[in-house]
Amino acid sequence: MKKLLLTFIFPFSIFSCTNSFVEKDVVGVYTPVEYKNCYDTIQLLEGGVYFRKVYDTNKKILLNIKSKYELRNEGSQIFFHSYFLNLDRDLVKFPELVNDTLGVALLNLEKNKGKIGFCTGYYSASLPNQNCFQKQK
Repeated sequence: MKKLLLTFIFPFSIFSCTNSFVEKDVVGVYTPVEYKNCYDTIQLLEGGVYFRKVYDTNKKILLNIKSKYELRNEGSQIFFHSYFLNLDRDLVKFPELVNDTLGVALLNLEKNKGKIGFCTGYYSASLPNQNCFQKQK
C-alpha cells in the first residue's frame, strides 16, 4: 500500500505587506530568485492549471508536470496541488529529489518591488530571497 505524504507550507514572507490578487494578476511565468543549483519555472495559466519544469545545471530536464492551483483567502494565498518543494539542492548529484511531487503547498502571494511572488522553504534573516519565486514580465 502506498503512503501519501501531504506537506503544507506556511512560510514567513520576505515580501512586503499582503495583497489580494485575482487570477488575471497571477497568470504568468515564475522563476526562483538567486537559485544556483537548478533552474525552475512555474507557469500559471487561467483556469487553475499550472505547468512546472525543473532542470539541473547541465540543462537536463528532470521534472515536467502539469497540475492544478487555486487562489485562496480572497486571493492572498495560492494552493498548489502536486507540489515539488525545490530548495535549490544539487539535482546533478541527487536527481531523485524531483520524484517527490505528492506534497501540496499553501503559499502567501505578495508584491515585492512591483513583482508578484511567493516563497517556500526555510528562511533566515541573513539570506534574503531564499526560496522565493517572482513573476517574470
